[in-house]
Amino acid sequence: MSVWYGSRLAIVLGSPDVVKQTHKDNSSAFVHRVLTDFAKLSLHADEEGGKNVALAGGKYWTKARRIFVQELMSKKFLYADCVPKVVEEIWSAIDSMKAFGDTPFDPHVPLQRLSLNIVFRLTYGLRFGREEMEKEGTEDGLSFQNLMSVINTVVKIGGVNVKANFIPILKLFNFGLKAKQIETIAKRDKMLLKLLAEHKQTLDPAKPRDFLDVLLTRQAAESLTDQELTLIAWEFITAGTDTTSATMHWMTMLLANHPEVQRKAQEEIDRVTQGRPITLEDQANCPYADAVVKETMRYMPVVPMMLPYRSSADVKVNCEGRDYTIPNNTLVVVNGFNMQRDPSLWDEPDLFKPERFMTGPDADLELRGSDVQNDPHHIKFLPLGTGRRACAGASLAKIELFLQGATLMQCFEWKPPPGQDKIAYGEKFGIAVSPTDFLIVARYRKEAVNEQVGALS
Repeated sequence: MSVWYGSRLAIVLGSPDVVKQTHKDNSSAFVHRVLTDFAKLSLHADEEGGKNVALAGGKYWTKARRIFVQELMSKKFLYADCVPKVVEEIWSAIDSMKAFGDTPFDPHVPLQRLSLNIVFRLTYGLRFGREEMEKEGTEDGLSFQNLMSVINTVVKIGGVNVKANFIPILKLFNFGLKAKQIETIAKRDKMLLKLLAEHKQTLDPAKPRDFLDVLLTRQAAESLTDQELTLIAWEFITAGTDTTSATMHWMTMLLANHPEVQRKAQEEIDRVTQGRPITLEDQANCPYADAVVKETMRYMPVVPMMLPYRSSADVKVNCEGRDYTIPNNTLVVVNGFNMQRDPSLWDEPDLFKPERFMTGPDADLELRGSDVQNDPHHIKFLPLGTGRRACAGASLAKIELFLQGATLMQCFEWKPPPGQDKIAYGEKFGIAVSPTDFLIVARYRKEAVNEQVGALS
């Protein structure tokens, strides 16, 4: 589908066959991103693009992505450094939710703290205990409240009057927006540079403690400025927080609304674990629990529309027997939600059915990114993106999603609050699409978990 978005031609791709032709067969023409005015400001962009990873361009993007993948996605970092910390944070979240007993609560807060603590620990060596979540920090302090305020404000103001990027006259109605954006980014940069300075003072190049330390050890060789270091590290925060917590948020709601799915997953986990905490090594023996996570991502994708691309050449594609040309410099968006709910591609796509990933034509579909097989059948399921710009953190994301999802299924029976048959569906938009706030009951399954990992506060 093609539309004029103000002064810009935009094409929305909702067919896996066409996405194969664009992002796999002609991937070199779909590498460049489209930056809004706020993205350029926030990421200190130059003519190549932003100074992070997702919205970078040219040779800088190649360098930044290579560092990100080599250091954060190496097997040593994933299994020796990440998995133990991920497990500790999961059990801290379990412990905090267990304290609610039979009282309905909003799962968003503990699930967001879980995701934030994972990425903050891996990136900066920071974590926040439950008691720290309510503490007010100093103006430039690194408190949970300050960091969340910056993240939430960036998301909020980044989505204000976006149409003005394509219809310039609308900028007349910004009413102080630019000043607010500059103020917010200055506050964020001050925090990030403070973290960087602290890391420089205590750095041992032979023993890097976190991702920021690793970046510092490569700074000179890679010719990275301090600002570039902070924004590459910040990429991990923005990309790895809301997406994972929103997926788990949806999963708890779906389990509460589909008790038959929940029981089946728990029976499988109980059979495999025999009362011990589930581990990553159990994944191969828990295909149904794994399927619940995948079906959550198919049914309620937290990034339903992928970040826009800008074509860098005229590209010819064929759709349903007709030839089309995507002109150079066109804004191109992949509609993942459409592909994952298309009745011509899925059996009963509007039903929540993890079984589809167990038997039948879709049993071979896995969570993949840039390594997805080059055929429409596999490309129709793209929660981690595809092509050269697929999720750079896909390997870590898959580990987190299984461990969080399976542990939440093992430890709790999720139910709607008393008096409700179902939890109502609703969406709210941020970096990821989350459910609107809801209350839920999580009964701790002490009969299924005889021991637990020592939980942090």
